Amino acid sequence: MRNVRFSLVAVAVAALASAAVASAALPVKNVPFTAKYAGQASTKVDGNTATIAASGTGLATLIGAGKITGAGTGDSSQQPCVPFGGLGSMTGAKGTISYKLTPGASGCGDDGGHVFTVSGHATVLKATGALAKAKGTLKFTGIYNRDDGTFSVKFTGTLKK
Repeated sequence: MRNVRFSLVAVAVAALASAAVASAALPVKNVPFTAKYAGQASTKVDGNTATIAASGTGLATLIGAGKITGAGTGDSSQQPCVPFGGLGSMTGAKGTISYKLTPGASGCGDDGGHVFTVSGHATVLKATGALAKAKGTLKFTGIYNRDDGTFSVKFTGTLKK
């Protein structure tokens, strides 16, 4: 019985050591990321809920030129800065990044509610292609003009791959 216990302990220790060596062999790589997009967005307000949809084109490091899309909701009862959240994706010739906006994202409007400064953070849910398996949170800043529906946005940060 003593030899069986010793053998089980030895196997467990060997398995843990192998896992530690395997994870140590895969260093985490920091990948600087920037992206700029511009396009059209729409907001539809029903009561205190603003439904948001956006799509545009631009350029992102490592995935290249492509498209951005997003959809979400905001609480229009909060003025002048409307908190919002939602999901989106950036797609280029070399990959795709899917993301979710974190709590705290907001659009702060001017006195007339025409031009909004948007800012917040986006957590990467999934990345493919050149950024496969990359994770992290990106900061975004931009402008949305409610009168003509145009927007521009910039993402910056460091992803871990």
